Amino acid sequence: MTPDNQLDLRSRHPDFQYFLDINENESERVRKSYPCYLDEKYGEAPLQTLDIFPSIIPNSPIVLFIHGGYWRALDKKSYSFVAKPFLKNNLSTCIVNYRLIPTVNMKTILNDIAASIRWIQKEASAYNGNSNQLILCGHSAGGHLAVMTYLMNDDLRSDIQAICSLSGIFDLSAIKNSSLNKVLQLNEADVALYSVSNKDLSALKCPVLLSVGSKETHFFIEQSRHLCRENRSKAPVEYYEYPELNHYQIVHALGQENSPLVNFVLEKIKKDNNKK
Repeated sequence: MTPDNQLDLRSRHPDFQYFLDINENESERVRKSYPCYLDEKYGEAPLQTLDIFPSIIPNSPIVLFIHGGYWRALDKKSYSFVAKPFLKNNLSTCIVNYRLIPTVNMKTILNDIAASIRWIQKEASAYNGNSNQLILCGHSAGGHLAVMTYLMNDDLRSDIQAICSLSGIFDLSAIKNSSLNKVLQLNEADVALYSVSNKDLSALKCPVLLSVGSKETHFFIEQSRHLCRENRSKAPVEYYEYPELNHYQIVHALGQENSPLVNFVLEKIKKDNNKK
């Protein structure tokens, strides 16, 4: 069994509500400060929605953020704050919701993420976005979903310019062998199909940042460190251990100007534009 003290983040950080309150308060501030389109529907289910913060410049790159919550919890409304530094640099930003386990399974969640991207591409011009310049960002379970979405959808790959994974979970066997699986109900087939760790990452052609906070548990640090170590010779992956941050804090860095995570995205977009 994967030790629960490596995965039960609320027990590890009894002050977790403080960090969640930062998410809520900063997100509300961003929604009040910038034009936005909330709860745009990319499907018929209540959670098949996204919030869009359009750039003021037409044909801008689009950042898509996928929240975490162990595939079973949390909501996009708590993550509007990640849009701020990208809007200041003329990138449209979309915060994506998706259906959650146990109502659906992992396959459906991944289908939701792909469907949200295709909807965004179809509607991009209405929100000053460029459908051919996408950057996927995700935290925790969202980091897993970002990478798996690239690997599972050949038709989307050429339009994804970079992936920024924060504290991603890439080996689902560790989750299957934990108490989390009482809700998630992952089986061996799910682990084989939807683990990033057992995939051929030579299919990755865009730059991928695997970032984790230095104050996270050994489990989360090793998920990113090991994936990078095993694949850096065949894929454009890099590892960054963010000093002094825990699992709740690292996502805040994606909402801060001049953070290494934001700079990674901006540099990759600039480099891609210079090629054209």
